[in-house]
Amino acid sequence: MSLRRVFIALALTLVLALPAFAQTLPQTGVVADPNANISWPPPVYVLRGQFEVRGTANLPNMSNYFIEFRPLGSDLQPLTPDDWFPAILPSASAVVDGVLGAWDTRLTPDGLYELRLTVNVTGGQAVQQSITPLRLENTPPPFAVTPTTVPTATQPPAPPATPTPEPTVNTTPRVRITTPQGNLREGDSTAYRIIVTLPNGTELNIRGISNRGSGWYYVMLPDGRLGWMSPDIVETLGDLTGLPLVAPPPPPAPTAAPIPTAAPVTAAPASNANLVAGIVVLDPGSPNCAQTFTVGFDVANLGSENTIASGTVSLVDVRAADGSVQGTTIGGFPVLSPGQTFRVNMPLTISTWYNETHRITLTIDSGNAIPENNEGDNARTHEYTLQKGSCP
Repeated sequence: MSLRRVFIALALTLVLALPAFAQTLPQTGVVADPNANISWPPPVYVLRGQFEVRGTANLPNMSNYFIEFRPLGSDLQPLTPDDWFPAILPSASAVVDGVLGAWDTRLTPDGLYELRLTVNVTGGQAVQQSITPLRLENTPPPFAVTPTTVPTATQPPAPPATPTPEPTVNTTPRVRITTPQGNLREGDSTAYRIIVTLPNGTELNIRGISNRGSGWYYVMLPDGRLGWMSPDIVETLGDLTGLPLVAPPPPPAPTAAPIPTAAPVTAAPASNANLVAGIVVLDPGSPNCAQTFTVGFDVANLGSENTIASGTVSLVDVRAADGSVQGTTIGGFPVLSPGQTFRVNMPLTISTWYNETHRITLTIDSGNAIPENNEGDNARTHEYTLQKGSCP
């Protein structure tokens, strides 16, 4: 058989195999709404680090939009069909062919996932679009190396590279806004007045963290003004070890409502959902210095309605002796139905002040993005003694 006939046989084999391979990929069968869609990333794409999701959320009467994800198995089917986890928190701002938000993929284990955009419409049906499959790969395997181009003999020798000084690592603790815009407020909740609204990517130096356990950062503007920023809209940079605890101002007094001329009507709460902080479980039960342990935290919906969206839990670890911050992280939970409890597992590594008591404060939905009828039962504290382990 000639070499040409061998090539023709191989080409026919590949053409016949392509339809069967295509049938193994998930088919949504839904044409994306041009006013509610994810345009980037495309399916079969590798994501890592802080990844900007682009698209459009601009439906008439839109109340908000959010983006969630769920893990897939090797067969590209959902491992937990009913459980979706927050990637980008709800936003009421319309976006047209722009950045819908930033997904910090470093908080999620590597693997295969499906990404879903939900756009809620006042008085109408929510519109959804999914992108699948996607691969998260923040820790590439050791054999995955970047190929190096080998110069050919005909190429002239490259001029010697001019040595450049290595950049100095900036360890100043600071935040960077990851949402399309972020509000700087007078206190550590959305009940306080807005000082200024800043664009995506703005960096501000951190001067402290709230002593109420809300996880909000006390930051400074370039002009010297100080204010508070929610952990749900920023990523942290630099060394946060030893951040001082700062007391926010007293909560603002509620604005007196005008006396109606008609008979008063009792307003219904915005939502009858009620997120409640549950038990805290450490694994292992006696954490060791410089060794990662897991903080398990039960989040329950004890209300009579579903939560409108998935949400986050902020965690702050402090040294009990002086209240100095030793570590922070966040976790996520899906939409919760009435009576449902979900355990949020958050990895944490503490490498300072062993053989001493540490206090963990966990706060559900610290930015009050999820409406509920009681915001007063969203926090829990837990104390433990950090063992010496392998620390010197």
